[in-house]
Amino acid sequence: MRIHLRRLFLPSLCLLMLATAGARATTVAEESELKAAFVYNFTLFTTWPQSVQSLRICVLGEPTFVPPLKRYEGRNANRAMVGVEHVKSAQEARACQVLFIDKSEHERIGAINKALAGAPVLTVAEAGDLNPQSVHILLVKDGDRIVFDINQAMATAARLEFSFKLLKLARKVHEGK
Repeated sequence: MRIHLRRLFLPSLCLLMLATAGARATTVAEESELKAAFVYNFTLFTTWPQSVQSLRICVLGEPTFVPPLKRYEGRNANRAMVGVEHVKSAQEARACQVLFIDKSEHERIGAINKALAGAPVLTVAEAGDLNPQSVHILLVKDGDRIVFDINQAMATAARLEFSFKLLKLARKVHEGK
């Protein structure tokens, strides 16, 4: 069943990436919706060390990214029902499977990673003043497209596994520290 779902959603992720290539004048809201779709699709190509019944996608920082993610609430990912919530601290995020780190929290990335150490929480952030290797997946605006970079070494340390299909779609895969 898991493999079947991945086959269904890989084309959607590919289409999503192609759609962003042609979008020249996206609004901030449209861009947030695209990024939310990326985050949801990342859950379909990630394996956590333990299966869960409820897959929590959390947002740390300004809650502006919560509404676009809410559109995926109640959907299935890895046999779990997706829930979306805003968290106020990295410590609280340890109970999440995915943590989207808003730009307002980028300067605290060291403390966030320290608080999440040992927890299998997939961290996703937007590029900016952030060290590209300080999260598992970094969303990057490349011209008119949105692409992503993967930190494979950090994911392995957190006991997260990415499908080879996701790794192939990444712009860059960082293997080492």
